[in-house]
Amino acid sequence: MAADGVKSKSDSSVHSYLIMKADAQKALELATEWWKEKEVPQYVTVRNLHRDEMEEFVDLYNRCFIASPDPFCPLTLEDAKKLDTEGIFVAVLWKELSGFIACFVEKDEGSVYGEITGIGVLPSRRRRGIATALIEKASEYFLEAGVEEVYCEVYEENRPSRLLITAYGFEQVGRREVPAESSEDSDGEETRMPGGKIMRHLGLRPRPGCKDCRDL
Repeated sequence: MAADGVKSKSDSSVHSYLIMKADAQKALELATEWWKEKEVPQYVTVRNLHRDEMEEFVDLYNRCFIASPDPFCPLTLEDAKKLDTEGIFVAVLWKELSGFIACFVEKDEGSVYGEITGIGVLPSRRRRGIATALIEKASEYFLEAGVEEVYCEVYEENRPSRLLITAYGFEQVGRREVPAESSEDSDGEETRMPGGKIMRHLGLRPRPGCKDCRDL
C-alpha cells in the first residue's frame, strides 16, 4: 500500500477488477453498427456450446487466457462439465472453436440483470470480428431474456479488454479487489453484488493450492 493508503500499481497483494455496466439495447446497437461497417468473414458462425464439445472448449478457454495479463487458473474438464451451457456461445471459424462468450441471467429481489462472465478469442484469430459477433449474440440473448442492464468485470491491468468493453457502452460502476492469495472463497456481501460472482462461474478466481495458477 502507498503511504496515503491508496494501492500502488506495484502492490501485488491484491488484484483489482473494474465492475462495468451497460444498457443491453445500447450494446446491441453498437455491436450491430460495428458489424455493418467492418468486413466480417461470412464463415464465422456463433452458436451455443454443445455438451459433447467440452474437451475442445476447455482447450479453447485455456489457450485464450494463457496469453492474457489476467490472473489465471486453468479450467479443467471436470469443472467445465458442471457449467450451464445455455448462455455459453462459441464462435466457429474454419471448423474450429475460435472464441467464446459466457452469459448468465441473474434475478435479484425482483430485478433481472445479465452478466458476461467471460469472453475470449484465440490469439491467432483476433481482429477478424469474432469478439463483436460474440457480443452481438450475447446482447440478443439478454434482450430475449428480458434483461435491461448487463454487468461484466474487467481486470484493471487488461487494457485491451477495457477498450473493447467500453466500445460497447459499458461504464465503470464499481471496483472489486481480490487478495492475490486467498485461503478460502469468500461469500461476503461484495461477492453477491453484480459482478462479484463472475470469477467463480468459469473458475477464473485463483484457487488455493492450485500450482498451475498464475499470480498465486
